[in-house]
Amino acid sequence: MRARVDPLSFVAGFLLGAATLSVLISNNNNASQFSSPPLRNIESETRRALIVDPRTIAPKPTVVDPSTEEDPVRYVHVGNMCRCDSGFLGFPGPIMAEGRDTEIVQRPSLATGIHAKHFVQHTSDGGCSCMKNIGRYKADTTKDLFLKKLKPNCPPLLSASKYDWENMPDLGVEETLPIFVGVLSYQSPLSLNATLHNWLDHDFLRRIRARDTFVQFNHRSQMDDQILMDFREAMRQRDREPLLTPLGSTEQNLHPGLAISDMCRRAESHPEGHPNGENLLVFLEKDWNLYNEPNAEPRNLEHMFRGINALAQRGVPLIRLKPKRPEVSSDQTWPCPAQGYPFECTRAHQHRWSNQPIVISCKWFLRYLEPFALLNDPIMYGCREGFQEKGYCDW
Repeated sequence: MRARVDPLSFVAGFLLGAATLSVLISNNNNASQFSSPPLRNIESETRRALIVDPRTIAPKPTVVDPSTEEDPVRYVHVGNMCRCDSGFLGFPGPIMAEGRDTEIVQRPSLATGIHAKHFVQHTSDGGCSCMKNIGRYKADTTKDLFLKKLKPNCPPLLSASKYDWENMPDLGVEETLPIFVGVLSYQSPLSLNATLHNWLDHDFLRRIRARDTFVQFNHRSQMDDQILMDFREAMRQRDREPLLTPLGSTEQNLHPGLAISDMCRRAESHPEGHPNGENLLVFLEKDWNLYNEPNAEPRNLEHMFRGINALAQRGVPLIRLKPKRPEVSSDQTWPCPAQGYPFECTRAHQHRWSNQPIVISCKWFLRYLEPFALLNDPIMYGCREGFQEKGYCDW
């Protein structure tokens, strides 16, 4: 299986309540042995529910004086909103390293996590550009013409403000959610070896800021371990941190649902995982390679993952790294760009399973889909010949 990197085409999906939605993305022309962590019986794992009497929880304000704050604090780095008029697509630049204190401290809650969130605003390098279109993607129009009239129509402020309408912090989108890579491999060490070295040649793991790479070996072999050992050494020779966590055993054969479940739970307990479980998992099979197209935008991969990071925090928990297919009705999609990257959305009814890569919000997956992955019943094994005998779910 091969997948383009520059330009990239993708599909994303999201679930709101009981209704499921998906997203598509248009092309952008601009642009020895390893000791595995202890294996668990995932099918039988359960978590205790935290039951809290709401009468025992005193209401807390969302903005407090930081000098009186006693809760453990987590600094949340955010960028600027990118406001554009109808028919224009916002294209924010990368977030600059230096930031300023917004003096906004949000107290902990069951919804936001155990840490207080102290927001730090970073301006965009180059500011916000408003474009008519990007590549084949045309900016959509809106009847909300108040956007361009907001600043000139506002009355003078009664007191001095640190903000203006052109430089408002995007408080709903953290700069970077932790990204983990999950690979599923079934008795294919040579294919996996070629893929890993392809990623190394493209510096894939560093460019997407992967915190760790989980490799699930179904029916794990000595050759699988040798492949990873040799690859780790190749990464060291290129001054790359060999972030690889091998999983699996000679007997284990996890289907994708259980593999994703295990990887997301490992991300939660990872030293670099998100304190509230807001981790992203790039899940793919062992034969997904990248290649560059002529005249492609060099930083297209980074730009695309900035968009994915924003989408995941704006209600899009599943992004498919796949171009739009004929089975998706053209009248069932709509533009949903993020950070200037051209995505298209569609409902999950139009969304099909694919063994091509997907980016998953682990918090969403564990909440909505893990229960189905734990459903150990023949009905989940699909209709393919031999799957019920093997107990393998055609996810």
